[in-house]
Amino acid sequence: MRRGQHGRSGRVFAIVAVLVLLVVIVGGTLLYGRSQLDPPAATAGAPVTITVHSGETLDPLVADLAAHGLIRSTFWFGWFARLQGLEPRLVAGNFVLDDAMSSSYIVQRLEGAPQVGTHHLLLTEGLTAGQMAARVAAAGIGISADQYLAEVRTGTFSEPFLVGRPAGASLEGFLFPDTYAIPDHSTAHDIVQMQLADFANKAMPLLQGLSPQQLYSTLTVASIAEREAKFDADRPLVAGVVDDRLANGQLLQLDSTVTYGLGLSGGALTAKQLATDTPYNTYIHAGLPPTPISNPGVSSITAAAHPATTPYLFFISDCSGHNHYSVTELQHEQQIQQYLGKPC
Repeated sequence: MRRGQHGRSGRVFAIVAVLVLLVVIVGGTLLYGRSQLDPPAATAGAPVTITVHSGETLDPLVADLAAHGLIRSTFWFGWFARLQGLEPRLVAGNFVLDDAMSSSYIVQRLEGAPQVGTHHLLLTEGLTAGQMAARVAAAGIGISADQYLAEVRTGTFSEPFLVGRPAGASLEGFLFPDTYAIPDHSTAHDIVQMQLADFANKAMPLLQGLSPQQLYSTLTVASIAEREAKFDADRPLVAGVVDDRLANGQLLQLDSTVTYGLGLSGGALTAKQLATDTPYNTYIHAGLPPTPISNPGVSSITAAAHPATTPYLFFISDCSGHNHYSVTELQHEQQIQQYLGKPC
């Protein structure tokens, strides 16, 4: 009798233990799944326009949301969206979302009517903030050049990679060049935030491990490589020349920095302009210019992070934009005579 009772008690205990374990596992899984439906960020980054195409199914849409950092988990969001019956109700159009939205709010947005149209804004590599401002003003999105520049110069942004800027420096260098889809009613702040988010996604992986000050100086070299090299193959060579001249204590003597300091967009410089004293005149002042002189793309940032190792200390561009390099000043003078001012 007692052994039988103990046997039954043991089986009951085992069943109860299994049930408790199942409850813990299921409960823990549900709690984890619930956490995966929370917003990816506590505060909203740049708004993202998601396009739902005609006849699109849920899976590619979920993948697109994940690629833009708008959801934590494709599995849990897909499961939740199907549970909510989203797929049959998908409507083609543009929807503006951000990474501080919960999964339930995103589903609610996608169930509604498409929100706004978008304008395409092309900001190419090597533009200055002023040149980007002109592009923004000409894009027909209701934002003036002055509004854009005000955000670039004095706007409040909290990205950690900005801490290496000198006091009072603008966002020059961090305004990542790309083609942007700008939703209707966007502000100048929204556009700059999009560019900083793009910088974080595309430039920062190339700059990992650098201190804030190293990052800023590398970005400054990249901005020079962007302006001094027309072709990608030349960018690491230009970055190498800049680094070697700095290491040797030589003046950089770069026309692009003088041009930037004078507020010019390019062209040949006169002797008077080359002698004009601005903080960016590297014929007069040693070291790097105080800030980047353009907004570089991936190729130039990669070149600055990994400059070529060469004996070159000089270079000159011919009329086709190809650079020619030399080791000594005498060789450089000979190349000036050979290439400068000659017809192509």
